[in-house]
Amino acid sequence: MFFFKFALFVFIAFLAVIGWIIYSFYRQIHRTVHRFKGDFQHEQEQHPNADGNIIVDQRPEAKRHRQVIKDNEGEYVDFTEE
Repeated sequence: MFFFKFALFVFIAFLAVIGWIIYSFYRQIHRTVHRFKGDFQHEQEQHPNADGNIIVDQRPEAKRHRQVIKDNEGEYVDFTEE
């Protein structure tokens, strides 16, 4: 009787591992298909520049709108008219 319980446990564990592997493959394939279909448009921002070319920005929202040069940095030049 113990042998049958142990065999059943091993069989269920084996099915769980196989199911997890199949799900991992499905998730990877699903993600790749959506990436090639262009379903990640919500992560992209497109802007035409002065020449009419479209610039695609794929950075996350936080990095897109961050300040590049801090307020206390930069160069101050005195303007003198000659």
